[in-house]
Formats: sequence, structure tokens, C-alpha cells
Amino acid sequence: MMIIDVRKLNAQKKYSGSMQFSYVAPEELLDIPFVKFANPVTVSFDYELYEDDSLEIHGQISYRLEGQCSRCLKDTAQDFVGEIDAYFQPKKDSEDYSYTNGVIHLEKAVDEAIMASLPFTLSCGENCEGISFKQ
Repeated sequence: MMIIDVRKLNAQKKYSGSMQFSYVAPEELLDIPFVKFANPVTVSFDYELYEDDSLEIHGQISYRLEGQCSRCLKDTAQDFVGEIDAYFQPKKDSEDYSYTNGVIHLEKAVDEAIMASLPFTLSCGENCEGISFKQ
């Protein structure tokens, strides 16, 4: 569920709360060769809806990457956790995220949180010696 319906929250008088969902992240977010998302990204956050219908979310994203170690090319997997903080306004001319018709689409904010938390490389561990060339 990558949508928040502000009209529904207002009607139910739910001005704050928590949400959690899983999201299959697009592989093009990854810039590390031979690495992919091992499972859906889990997104969990608290939200607060303000009187002007702006909405703020704070929470975390968690996901697992699997593929080849960037140093030694062994198969490996690693878990990552990142933060998601976003502010949505019902205006188009805002520097923050905006929305129309009372519906907030979270894809852009979630994708940007994933990209901000991605490592530059995937490592099999601190004892990785890299590729060894035998002579």
C-alpha cells in the first residue's frame, strides 16, 4: 500500500498513527554490479496529519541485498536499514513533496530513502581479502 488517503484520515479523525508495508523496489535503484534486492523492502513509519492537510512521516526502511562481493566476487548477502523522513503538502509549488486530490503517493519518497541508504559496494565481511591471483 504505497498510498495515503488524507481525506480518509480526516474523515476517520486519525491525525497520527503508524503504517507498515512491503514494497518491491525497482532494480534500477541499484548501482552495484551483480547485486539485487533479495526480498521486498519493508517500510514502517509514524505519520502526523496537520490542520493544513500537510502530512509528515518519520520511520525506517529495511531490505536485504544479495549478489557478489565487490572485492572477491564470492556470493554474499547483507541487511540494511535506512531512514525515511518526508513532508507532503497539498500544493504543487512546494519544495517538499506535494500531492493532489487528497492522495499521497509514496513511491518517490521511498525510492529516495532507499537510494540514500544504499552502500557503494557489497562486502562479504571484514575479513575479505579480495581476489587473489595465483601464479
